[in-house]
Amino acid sequence: MKQVVPSVLTSDPGDLEKKIRILERLADVIQIDIMDGEFVPNISIGVGEVQRVNPQAQLEIHLMVRHPVKYIQSFARIGAFRIIFHIECDDAAAHVIREIKQFGVQPGIALNPPTPVEKIRPFLDSVNVVLVMGVNPGLQGQKFMPEVLPKVRAIKEIRPKIIVEVDGGVNPETGPDLVDAGVDILNVGSYLFKQLPVEDNWERMQRIIGEGNRG
Repeated sequence: MKQVVPSVLTSDPGDLEKKIRILERLADVIQIDIMDGEFVPNISIGVGEVQRVNPQAQLEIHLMVRHPVKYIQSFARIGAFRIIFHIECDDAAAHVIREIKQFGVQPGIALNPPTPVEKIRPFLDSVNVVLVMGVNPGLQGQKFMPEVLPKVRAIKEIRPKIIVEVDGGVNPETGPDLVDAGVDILNVGSYLFKQLPVEDNWERMQRIIGEGNRG
């Protein structure tokens, strides 16, 4: 079953709370992007701000950080059900996956647009989710890079049942091609808040996956 998961990328605790309060009325799962200023140039909110907001939806944490192992326990303790890290990080992927599983959390692995699928192939049997970045990570509002679509198809050929997400540049224009390529989860960030009301933008995305689920 295909799904839309909203993502929140912010460094402002007030903005975080405002967006979470809106999104938790619409979605069962919310992705929160965490940036360390090293793996990507920008810095986001941290675990403390997320905990204070106390989201009433399930949390998927996307760690755009150089050393994801440092973050796993903290996010597991506040109830994250899934933690996604980047294959390009400085921690060994096998070690990160073991650490995530140790806390009873689903592991996911992400790859940036320049990174080939072969880089994550050894870990596809050890993770629940692969997150394919449709843009270079760190900034919202970037244009989707269609050259990542073959990666989605390649991952599905290797492991057909694995959940594939795409994050970055996802909107009603790019969504149908992503669904056709086999994407299971559309991560939608800046589009939802580009113009109000958010609920209307959410409904547009829901129609896209509704058509995909019927197909």
